[in-house]
Amino acid sequence: MKTAWTKTILTLMGILLLAGAASAEIVDYDFHWAASPAYDDRDGALSVAVYYEVWLKRGSAPEELISSENPDTSFVFSAESGVVQRLRVRGVDASGRMSEMSEWSDPLYFEPGRSGDTPPAAAQLRSNYPNPFNPETRIVYGVPDTIEEAETVRLDIYNIAGMRIRSFEVDRSPGWHELTWDGTDDRGQTQSTGMYVTKFTVGAMVSTSKMTMVK
Repeated sequence: MKTAWTKTILTLMGILLLAGAASAEIVDYDFHWAASPAYDDRDGALSVAVYYEVWLKRGSAPEELISSENPDTSFVFSAESGVVQRLRVRGVDASGRMSEMSEWSDPLYFEPGRSGDTPPAAAQLRSNYPNPFNPETRIVYGVPDTIEEAETVRLDIYNIAGMRIRSFEVDRSPGWHELTWDGTDDRGQTQSTGMYVTKFTVGAMVSTSKMTMVK
């Protein structure tokens, strides 16, 4: 059943940060949209959304749900170079009823090579994409150019209980790099639905990021 919520207008507010990767270039965009109204133009009560779904259309591929329970009216989207991408959203009220979809956003597209290969000043992770994900997600990490030969470089994934379940071999050369996690542990066993934490360490510098696997 559709709620009486009117269609949103999805707007691009501006580029947050641009970061290059070895095989793909990623730009973080900040999207905002109007919250579902509590009343219509005749003062009639409407069902207010308590969270929003965010949907993505990449090129000619089928659209996909990339955020299932976004509590805010904003979303940071990590767009990939060389592909036309659009977003739209819909609200879900407290009873689980869904609004109409918003209109598609303006298309996002930028040429590869826009960011250059400047290494970050410290160990850094970008938002994994997609997130939530199933069955796999891409992780982009940056190695600073101040790295010393003796310093340890690690990228590990932990479950919500704090147990390390996966360790990756990483490229320790200064710059941005990318790897894919398929949701398995070091023994190849598929992990359960839930939240996970990526931890990237370069010497004493640590960067972390949260991600959610769904099935």
